[in-house]
Amino acid sequence: VNQLTIMAVAKYIAFAAFIILAGTGIAVGYTGASLLTSYVAYLSPWMPAWLWVAVGMILMLGVGITATSTVGAIATLAPKPRAFKICLSLLLLMVVTEIVATTIVYQKQHALSQALGDFMGESMERTQADYGEKESDTQLWDEIQMEMNCCGTISYKDWFTTTFGNGTDVPDSCCLMVEPGCGKDIANVVDPEDEVITEGCFPTVLHAIGLDYHTLSRGVWLPVCAMHVALMVLLIATSMFLQESYTAGNLRIYSVSAVLPATTHKYQALDNTF
Repeated sequence: VNQLTIMAVAKYIAFAAFIILAGTGIAVGYTGASLLTSYVAYLSPWMPAWLWVAVGMILMLGVGITATSTVGAIATLAPKPRAFKICLSLLLLMVVTEIVATTIVYQKQHALSQALGDFMGESMERTQADYGEKESDTQLWDEIQMEMNCCGTISYKDWFTTTFGNGTDVPDSCCLMVEPGCGKDIANVVDPEDEVITEGCFPTVLHAIGLDYHTLSRGVWLPVCAMHVALMVLLIATSMFLQESYTAGNLRIYSVSAVLPATTHKYQALDNTF
């Protein structure tokens, strides 16, 4: 009875740990999806390929942890010893990968930020030069400038050196009050800050990405990583208690027959009384 109680407690602890892991997997997937929709897809022409890969891996990691943890929870109650061990091994591999990747990113965050900034700056200058000629670049700049309240790459004056600006103009999407022709002849305006947004999109977007990075990393990612480590330690500890019950001879500990009297024995006892 004592062994049965210990195994039952270990089983439900493992089940709860798997369920919590599934929930944290959803949080990881949400982080990836949030980055994907907020910046990577939204600013895709300005984003490097390695950032797409990184965000995709975060999304896949979240899906993998959620799916594996769900199967592990089912395997714990079933019980399915082989499935339990496979799920535990896969989760351990994913959590170790997560911790290693997080450590590398934090060590290289300044270099990565510099690489992102360099790529974005070059991409913004290239697409800005094609404004008014390529519809996709024109729509991109108009959307970003109105959404992020910015104008040009570094400042509104960047438009003066483009073919579109012709030395004096900025897009109408730079205006504080957007209306047709409002960006004309801004170079000759005495107080341009009263007419258009003067701050560039490069520092604005980079600042927004930095804020979201710190918010997501400190508010979601690091707490989830710490929780993953704690839950994996708990799962490994409970798996040691469950190891004996996962042998062919002791698997009956999980079965209903181990706690309920056999039907044939019950009726044999009744027959003997008559």
